[in-house]
Parts: sequence; structure tokens; C-alpha cells
Amino acid sequence: MMERRPRIMGVLIGDINQKTGANTKYGCFFDAISRCFPLVGIYDASLQGLARLVNAVRVIHPNQRLWRERFYKNTAAFELRSQRVAAYIESIREQVDVTLQVGVLFDARWNSLAIPNVIYTDYTAHLAAQKPAFGRSPFNVRQLRRWLELERGSFERAAHVCTRSRLVRESIIHDYGISPERVTVVGGGVNFSSLPEPVVGDAASARDENQPTALFIGKDFFRKGGDLVLQAFAESRRQVPDARLIFLTKDPIPEGLPTEGVEFVAPTRNRDIIARYYQRASVLVLPSRLETWGDVLPEAMIYGLPCIGVTGQAMQEIIINEVTGLLVPPEDTTALAAALTRLLANPALRREWGRQARQRAKAEYTWEKVVDRLAEVIKVAANGRLPANRRDGP
Repeated sequence: MMERRPRIMGVLIGDINQKTGANTKYGCFFDAISRCFPLVGIYDASLQGLARLVNAVRVIHPNQRLWRERFYKNTAAFELRSQRVAAYIESIREQVDVTLQVGVLFDARWNSLAIPNVIYTDYTAHLAAQKPAFGRSPFNVRQLRRWLELERGSFERAAHVCTRSRLVRESIIHDYGISPERVTVVGGGVNFSSLPEPVVGDAASARDENQPTALFIGKDFFRKGGDLVLQAFAESRRQVPDARLIFLTKDPIPEGLPTEGVEFVAPTRNRDIIARYYQRASVLVLPSRLETWGDVLPEAMIYGLPCIGVTGQAMQEIIINEVTGLLVPPEDTTALAAALTRLLANPALRREWGRQARQRAKAEYTWEKVVDRLAEVIKVAANGRLPANRRDGP
């Protein structure tokens, strides 16, 4: 008899069919889910209509970045989104065996619905609150306490919680009191519909030998460490004068920072344009002050780029120091400059570490690998929910 596969309903913030951002970040993930399980649908948990407008007005702030964080991270919006999701799931409960919730901006098991819920998340509010200056924790003390209670309730009601990193798993266990047996690291995948080929031949030689190029991708200039990159690159360029830096950011560049040898470009979600930057680059650098995961790291690795990151964050689980790249202490521009110099000046080292980076990314950071790790969790969560007489397949 064919094994019965749980029917999955995905739930996330964003319309994966209409919004480029949601599709770029999770389209390939849900494609991989659909190849493993019957995917009933993907529900957008975003507030709509009047509720969305009222929420925006209630948390309005002159700082647009803070306003955006407050728009998504306020307790009234969390509760409204949870109620909206729960009502929808209840209306289709006979069609679904498991919900797969992305992120913790709502609770798909609000009011303890009978359908089991698996949460997949890349960060926690407790971790963000340890670094409030970097814009991911918009709460005062009272608001944070209430938000953490809502987040804890989501974790407690979930059949299982899956994380991208060990860092986040440890936070969920120790900061929220969730049993270790109920939290599993499954990693994250590269957001390509098919894996690109590595740069080879004349293009690879040009990348390695002529004008070695560092690449920085960070829409949020300060949080992603853009100032650190510009300072470190200027220092490194004294040792490697023909080096160049491609610098993607949305924010204006503060006055006084060195910019010689830097090509500034606006961020884009166009994957073809991003691919060309990866193909031109020799090394990726990302010294983020707060990084929930770092999608660009495994993407760069797939293109055969060694990566430079910082310790103390999830990226130290992606980059293997001295094997696929280098890890330096946070906020240390001298160490960052030394790492850049070492790689920009040594094409043979870049090739070897880039080769190993690509191998690691293919082995660990595809959505197929992530779904393989998720599959058993989903099956266990669905246990007891599957009708005995239902069969999948023709």
C-alpha cells in the first residue's frame, strides 16, 4: 500500500504568488514541499483592508524603518493575524492534516485548533531584544514582555518547532522553556529554482586574476555592517590596490566613509541581476551586527565564492573558518581588513575555499535537503490526524 502523505497547508506573511519578496524568499521552499507532500495551499496571514489600515495608523512613527517593524511586531496585530489564520484553517479542516507556519508573527494554532502545526523560524524576539539598537526589536519593556508571552504560547502549542540554526534552537529551548525534543534544526536553502553552474574557464580566470572583487549585499546599511566593510576595504586596498568592491544597499552612504574603488548599486530582487554580481565577485563579505541567518552566504557559496562573516551569529554555522571562508570578531575592522586582504591577494586560496564552499552549499543548503529534514517532523506531527481509509496518488 502506498504510504499516506500528510496534506500540508502553508501559512506565512506575504502573498507568495503576488509579492516578489515573499516569492523570492519562500517560493522555492514551498515548491520543494509540494514535491514531497500534497500542498493544499499557501495562506497569506497578512492583515487586509480596514484592519491593515488601522494597524498602520496605530503604530505610526516618523522613522519608516521603525514604523515597518512596529507594523508587523505589535501584539494587537499578532492576535488579529492569529484569529484570521485560525478561522481560515478551521473552515478547511477536513482538507488539511498539518499546517506549516513560517515565522512567529502569528499563531496558526490560536485557540488550540485540532490541526497540528509545525513552525519553521529563523529567529526569536528574545535574541533580537539583546541588540535593540539594530532595529529588529521595536518594543518597550511592557510590550516586549507581552510579545514574548505570545511567542512562547505559539511554541508551546506547536507540534514541533524547526529552526534554521542551532543558535535559534538554543534560544527557543533556554529562553522559552521548550523541550529540546520538540525543537529541530533543519537549516535553510538557496533561493534558486535550479542551482547555477560555477564560474569556469576564461570568466573564472578573469575573476581570480584581474581586479579581485569583494561583494557586499546588505539592504540595511548599518545593521548589515556596511560602514565596517567600507572602512576595512579601504585598509585592504592599500595592500591590494587593484581590488574592487561591489556594494549593494538601499540606504544613503554616510559622509566621511572611504569609497575609492567601490561600485555602489541599488538592491534588487531580480535574480538575474543578482546572479551577475555573484559571477563578477571573488569573495562575499557580510559583517552583520544582527543577522537572523544570511541568505546571501549559501547563495554566494553555490557560485563558488568563499565568504567572510562574523562570530557569535548563525553565519558561523554556515561558514567553516579556514575551509569555506573566514570568521572575524564583530565590529573589528582590522580583522575584517586582514581577512579581505588575505583572500583578495590569493587567487589560489579563493579557488580552493570557493570549491569547498560550493560543495558544502550543495550538500547542506538546498530546499530539497531542508525538506528532507522536515519530512519526518511533519509525518510525526500528522500522526493520528490521517484518516485510515485515505490514500494518495493515482
